[in-house]
Amino acid sequence: MTLRMIGAGIHVAAPGQHFPSHAHGSWEVVYYATGLARCPIGNETYDGTPGTILATPPNTPHAELTATGYSNRFVQIVAPPDWPWPRVAFDDGERSLGRLFDALTREYMRPARHGDRMTAILVDELDIQLRRAGDDRPISPAERTVAAVERIIEERFAERLRIAEICADLSCSPSALRAHFAKLRGTSPRAYLQAVRLRHALGYLRNSTLTLQAIAELCGYDSVSHLSRHVKAATGSSPGALRKTP
Repeated sequence: MTLRMIGAGIHVAAPGQHFPSHAHGSWEVVYYATGLARCPIGNETYDGTPGTILATPPNTPHAELTATGYSNRFVQIVAPPDWPWPRVAFDDGERSLGRLFDALTREYMRPARHGDRMTAILVDELDIQLRRAGDDRPISPAERTVAAVERIIEERFAERLRIAEICADLSCSPSALRAHFAKLRGTSPRAYLQAVRLRHALGYLRNSTLTLQAIAELCGYDSVSHLSRHVKAATGSSPGALRKTP
Protein backbone atom coordinates (compact mmCIF):
# COMPACT_ATOMS: atom_id res chain seq x y z
CA MET A 1 0.00 0.00 0.00
CA THR A 2 1.18 3.55 -0.76
CA LEU A 3 1.10 5.79 2.30
CA ARG A 4 -0.04 9.40 1.82
CA MET A 5 0.58 12.45 3.97
CA ILE A 6 -2.43 14.76 4.18
CA GLY A 7 -1.23 17.27 6.76
CA ALA A 8 1.77 18.44 8.77
CA GLY A 9 2.67 21.34 11.02
CA ILE A 10 4.24 22.76 14.14
CA HIS A 11 2.41 23.15 17.44
CA VAL A 12 3.67 25.32 20.30
CA ALA A 13 1.88 25.43 23.65
CA ALA A 14 2.48 27.72 26.61
CA PRO A 15 2.53 26.40 30.20
CA GLY A 16 -0.96 25.22 31.13
CA GLN A 17 -2.17 25.38 27.52
CA HIS A 18 -3.71 21.93 27.06
CA PHE A 19 -4.88 20.42 23.78
CA PRO A 20 -8.30 18.82 24.40
CA SER A 21 -9.21 15.26 23.47
CA HIS A 22 -9.79 14.79 19.74
CA ALA A 23 -9.46 12.16 17.02
CA HIS A 24 -8.56 12.03 13.32
CA GLY A 25 -9.60 9.82 10.43
CA SER A 26 -5.90 9.25 9.68
CA TRP A 27 -2.80 8.35 11.65
CA GLU A 28 -1.23 11.25 13.53
CA VAL A 29 2.46 10.87 14.30
CA VAL A 30 3.95 13.51 16.60
CA TYR A 31 7.60 14.35 17.34
CA TYR A 32 8.10 16.24 20.62
CA ALA A 33 10.88 18.81 20.34
CA THR A 34 10.84 20.72 23.63
CA GLY A 35 9.13 20.70 27.02
CA LEU A 36 6.91 18.00 28.50
CA ALA A 37 3.37 16.96 27.64
CA ARG A 38 1.35 14.20 29.25
CA CYS A 39 -0.44 12.47 26.39
CA PRO A 40 -3.49 10.25 26.95
CA ILE A 41 -3.95 8.09 23.84
CA GLY A 42 -6.87 5.68 24.03
CA ASN A 43 -6.48 3.85 27.35
CA GLU A 44 -2.76 4.62 27.80
CA THR A 45 -0.85 7.76 28.81
CA TYR A 46 2.63 8.63 27.54
CA ASP A 47 5.18 11.34 28.29
CA GLY A 48 5.92 13.60 25.32
CA THR A 49 9.53 14.52 26.11
CA PRO A 50 12.13 15.82 23.62
CA GLY A 51 12.92 13.15 21.06
CA THR A 52 9.78 11.09 21.80
CA ILE A 53 7.57 10.04 18.88
CA LEU A 54 3.93 9.09 19.53
CA ALA A 55 1.85 7.42 16.81
CA THR A 56 -1.94 7.53 17.17
CA PRO A 57 -4.10 5.26 14.95
CA PRO A 58 -7.17 6.60 13.13
CA ASN A 59 -10.26 7.44 15.20
CA THR A 60 -8.39 7.11 18.51
CA PRO A 61 -9.05 9.86 21.09
CA HIS A 62 -5.89 11.61 22.28
CA ALA A 63 -4.95 14.82 24.10
CA GLU A 64 -1.94 16.79 25.37
CA LEU A 65 -1.70 18.15 28.91
CA THR A 66 1.19 20.34 30.01
CA ALA A 67 2.43 22.37 32.96
CA THR A 68 5.76 23.38 31.39
CA GLY A 69 4.76 24.17 27.82
CA TYR A 70 6.01 22.16 24.85
CA SER A 71 6.50 22.18 21.09
CA ASN A 72 6.12 19.43 18.52
CA ARG A 73 6.06 18.55 14.84
CA PHE A 74 3.12 16.48 13.61
CA VAL A 75 2.24 14.65 10.41
CA GLN A 76 -1.06 13.08 9.42
CA ILE A 77 -0.78 10.01 7.19
CA VAL A 78 -3.40 7.85 5.53
CA ALA A 79 -2.66 4.20 6.39
CA PRO A 80 -4.69 1.22 7.65
CA PRO A 81 -5.53 1.24 11.39
CA ASP A 82 -3.41 -1.90 11.94
CA TRP A 83 -0.31 -0.48 10.26
CA PRO A 84 2.75 -1.89 12.14
CA TRP A 85 4.00 1.27 13.85
CA PRO A 86 4.89 1.35 17.55
CA ARG A 87 2.76 3.63 19.70
CA VAL A 88 5.91 5.17 21.18
CA ALA A 89 9.46 5.45 19.81
CA PHE A 90 12.55 7.47 20.61
CA ASP A 91 14.89 9.43 18.37
CA ASP A 92 18.63 8.75 18.26
CA GLY A 93 21.44 11.21 18.97
CA GLU A 94 21.69 12.21 15.32
CA ARG A 95 18.01 13.22 15.24
CA SER A 96 17.33 10.78 12.40
CA LEU A 97 13.59 10.97 13.05
CA GLY A 98 13.60 14.62 14.09
CA ARG A 99 15.15 15.62 10.76
CA LEU A 100 12.47 13.66 8.92
CA PHE A 101 9.69 15.48 10.76
CA ASP A 102 11.41 18.82 10.07
CA ALA A 103 11.63 17.98 6.36
CA LEU A 104 8.05 16.75 6.08
CA THR A 105 6.74 19.83 7.86
CA ARG A 106 8.81 22.08 5.61
CA GLU A 107 7.59 20.36 2.44
CA TYR A 108 3.96 20.72 3.54
CA MET A 109 4.15 24.30 4.76
CA ARG A 110 6.38 25.64 1.98
CA PRO A 111 5.59 23.67 -1.19
CA ALA A 112 8.45 23.64 -3.67
CA ARG A 113 9.31 22.14 -7.04
CA HIS A 114 9.05 18.32 -7.04
CA GLY A 115 7.39 18.60 -3.63
CA ASP A 116 5.03 15.64 -4.14
CA ARG A 117 7.90 13.35 -5.06
CA MET A 118 10.04 14.53 -2.15
CA THR A 119 7.15 14.10 0.30
CA ALA A 120 6.51 10.55 -0.91
CA ILE A 121 10.19 9.67 -0.40
CA LEU A 122 10.21 11.17 3.08
CA VAL A 123 7.00 9.36 4.07
CA ASP A 124 8.53 6.05 2.92
CA GLU A 125 11.62 6.75 5.01
CA LEU A 126 9.49 7.62 8.04
CA ASP A 127 7.60 4.36 7.59
CA ILE A 128 10.85 2.37 7.58
CA GLN A 129 12.31 4.24 10.54
CA LEU A 130 9.18 3.70 12.63
CA ARG A 131 9.05 0.00 11.75
CA ARG A 132 12.68 -0.34 12.78
CA ALA A 133 11.95 1.46 16.03
CA GLY A 134 9.22 -1.08 16.71
CA ASP A 135 11.65 -3.96 16.10
CA ASP A 136 14.42 -2.55 18.31
CA ARG A 137 15.28 -4.04 21.68
CA PRO A 138 14.36 -2.00 24.78
CA ILE A 139 16.53 1.08 25.28
CA SER A 140 18.61 1.04 28.46
CA PRO A 141 18.67 4.06 30.80
CA ALA A 142 22.30 4.73 29.78
CA GLU A 143 21.41 4.73 26.08
CA ARG A 144 18.46 7.03 26.69
CA THR A 145 20.65 9.44 28.66
CA VAL A 146 23.33 9.52 25.97
CA ALA A 147 20.73 10.09 23.25
CA ALA A 148 19.16 12.91 25.29
CA VAL A 149 22.55 14.61 25.69
CA GLU A 150 23.23 14.27 21.97
CA ARG A 151 19.89 15.88 21.16
CA ILE A 152 20.58 18.77 23.54
CA ILE A 153 24.01 19.30 21.97
CA GLU A 154 22.53 19.24 18.46
CA GLU A 155 20.00 21.90 19.47
CA ARG A 156 22.28 24.13 21.58
CA PHE A 157 25.80 23.71 20.16
CA ALA A 158 25.97 27.43 19.30
CA GLU A 159 25.59 28.42 22.96
CA ARG A 160 28.30 28.55 25.61
CA LEU A 161 27.23 25.06 26.52
CA ARG A 162 28.74 23.30 29.53
CA ILE A 163 28.49 19.55 29.95
CA ALA A 164 27.95 20.04 33.70
CA GLU A 165 24.83 22.12 32.96
CA ILE A 166 23.43 19.37 30.75
CA CYS A 167 24.08 16.82 33.47
CA ALA A 168 22.25 18.99 36.00
CA ASP A 169 19.23 19.24 33.68
CA LEU A 170 19.17 15.45 33.25
CA SER A 171 20.00 14.60 36.89
CA CYS A 172 23.09 12.69 35.76
CA SER A 173 26.59 13.05 37.20
CA PRO A 174 29.38 14.12 34.80
CA SER A 175 31.43 11.04 35.65
CA ALA A 176 28.52 8.72 34.88
CA LEU A 177 27.85 10.51 31.61
CA ARG A 178 31.50 10.24 30.56
CA ALA A 179 31.40 6.51 31.34
CA HIS A 180 28.19 6.06 29.30
CA PHE A 181 29.65 7.91 26.31
CA ALA A 182 32.91 5.96 26.46
CA LYS A 183 31.07 2.63 26.54
CA LEU A 184 28.34 3.40 23.99
CA ARG A 185 30.02 5.88 21.64
CA GLY A 186 33.75 5.42 22.17
CA THR A 187 34.16 9.14 22.76
CA SER A 188 33.40 11.83 25.36
CA PRO A 189 30.52 14.32 25.64
CA ARG A 190 32.94 17.22 25.06
CA ALA A 191 34.42 15.57 21.97
CA TYR A 192 30.89 15.03 20.63
CA LEU A 193 30.10 18.72 21.20
CA GLN A 194 33.25 19.75 19.32
CA ALA A 195 32.42 17.39 16.47
CA VAL A 196 28.93 18.90 16.09
CA ARG A 197 30.36 22.43 16.09
CA LEU A 198 32.97 21.48 13.52
CA ARG A 199 30.38 19.83 11.26
CA HIS A 200 28.28 22.98 11.18
CA ALA A 201 31.32 25.23 10.74
CA LEU A 202 32.54 23.24 7.73
CA GLY A 203 29.07 23.41 6.23
CA TYR A 204 29.04 27.20 6.52
CA LEU A 205 32.57 27.50 5.15
CA ARG A 206 31.82 25.42 2.08
CA ASN A 207 28.29 26.60 1.36
CA SER A 208 27.97 30.23 2.45
CA THR A 209 29.64 33.62 2.17
CA LEU A 210 29.36 34.39 5.89
CA THR A 211 32.39 35.98 7.52
CA LEU A 212 34.60 33.85 9.74
CA GLN A 213 33.45 35.91 12.71
CA ALA A 214 29.81 35.16 11.92
CA ILE A 215 30.55 31.45 11.49
CA ALA A 216 32.43 31.35 14.80
CA GLU A 217 29.47 32.94 16.59
CA LEU A 218 26.92 30.67 14.90
CA CYS A 219 28.86 27.53 15.80
CA GLY A 220 29.75 28.27 19.43
CA TYR A 221 33.44 29.16 19.03
CA ASP A 222 34.89 31.84 21.28
CA SER A 223 36.75 33.58 18.45
CA VAL A 224 37.90 33.28 14.85
CA SER A 225 41.24 31.93 16.06
CA HIS A 226 39.40 29.27 18.10
CA LEU A 227 37.44 28.29 14.98
CA SER A 228 40.61 28.26 12.86
CA ARG A 229 42.48 26.00 15.28
CA HIS A 230 39.74 23.40 15.27
CA VAL A 231 39.30 23.50 11.48
CA LYS A 232 43.05 23.21 10.87
CA ALA A 233 43.41 20.33 13.36
CA ALA A 234 40.56 18.39 11.73
CA THR A 235 41.24 19.05 8.04
CA GLY A 236 44.86 20.19 7.77
CA SER A 237 43.66 23.34 6.00
CA SER A 238 42.80 26.83 7.14
CA PRO A 239 39.21 28.08 6.92
CA GLY A 240 40.24 30.40 4.08
CA ALA A 241 41.73 27.54 2.07
CA LEU A 242 38.58 25.46 2.49
CA ARG A 243 36.47 28.36 1.31
CA LYS A 244 38.51 28.63 -1.88
CA THR A 245 38.18 24.91 -2.63
CA PRO A 246 35.71 24.30 -5.51
